[in-house]
Amino acid sequence: MSDASVSIAQIGTGAVGTVIARHLAASPRVSEIRLADVDEPLAQRVTRSLGSSKATALGLDAGDVGAVARAIRGVDLVVNAAVPRFNRAIQAAAREAGVDYLDLASDGPDPYADGPQWERAGVTGIIGFGEDPGVSNVMARYAADRLDHVESIRIRDGDTAVSPDYPFLCLFSPETFIGETIVPSRIWRDGRYEPVPPFGAKETYDFPEPVGPQPVYSVDHEETESLPRSIGKGIRYCDFKLALDDRTVRVLETFRDLGLFDPKRTDRAAARRAILEIIPKPADLVGRVEGSAALVVEVEGAKDGQKKCLTLSAVLSHGDSSRRFGATATSYFTGTGGAVGALLVATRAVPVRPGLFAPEQLEPDPFLPALRSLGVDVRVDERPIPAYRP
Repeated sequence: MSDASVSIAQIGTGAVGTVIARHLAASPRVSEIRLADVDEPLAQRVTRSLGSSKATALGLDAGDVGAVARAIRGVDLVVNAAVPRFNRAIQAAAREAGVDYLDLASDGPDPYADGPQWERAGVTGIIGFGEDPGVSNVMARYAADRLDHVESIRIRDGDTAVSPDYPFLCLFSPETFIGETIVPSRIWRDGRYEPVPPFGAKETYDFPEPVGPQPVYSVDHEETESLPRSIGKGIRYCDFKLALDDRTVRVLETFRDLGLFDPKRTDRAAARRAILEIIPKPADLVGRVEGSAALVVEVEGAKDGQKKCLTLSAVLSHGDSSRRFGATATSYFTGTGGAVGALLVATRAVPVRPGLFAPEQLEPDPFLPALRSLGVDVRVDERPIPAYRP
């Protein structure tokens, strides 16, 4: 790892982007951070809030490949904290500018299809490095590295957020949240994918306190796509389930039934824009939600012939996060994951090579101490198990 400082361009300065920017600006390893957003006044406000001479702001249309390439030229890494529909344009700009790339979520069924182009360009791209995907992938890899054989990986995202002001909450991008919950998902089982309808595979999962038991549903997520191919070790089962309360499910089912977020329904575009306009932005929820967020990854397998389960978890209350970090727990989890990934990749604290990669393909050991140093307390529990689950 070089001791030289790095320069980073970040596109997107919403709730999660603000958390990332704060971490980057506070790092002595970052010499420059360019903050870009289509809402230039927002980028300027976030820049001023950092109180750092290393940060500058600019207005930028993330869908304009040429403009993005010019804006990021000369930096060591571009962090894409915009909504995933801009991924392809920003990725193309990064390759054109010869700049390494990291985003927070993928935008299609195979986000690694362009890997050969990245290899030829000599550029590294990391796909989906926020909370989940991101921290969840690293947790899974960390546990898998401590097993000889991996039987299953189960990822659970739980939350008890409530607000007296907002009956319907989206703690991360409403566009992304709604889009991933109302479509079918997939579970990896015995070498193939099983389709799951929206709001399917429901179970009650007992999260660490104070979150406790919550109804969770299979949701379309990157981890089930990348982990089976990356982890290996005989993995038979992988899923991702998200906690959704009954009221939220009813609202989401209405959106689905009316086709309001079906991208093919151009006749619903105006209604879709109106809904997204009235749903509170994640940044507006700071200090206005109660409850806690939890991320849990369970990896079952065997070590030296003994069956084991390794569970990695992190819990943070929205109130504590708002007071300590000026962000909801969800935004802080996601932004801190993105910032840690960006810093370790940009400074080469983890080995990288040209191509497109999932977070679990990076060496996981440096990540957990880095997360803990920023207030994300990752707990690791190990126990023997008498037999694998069916």
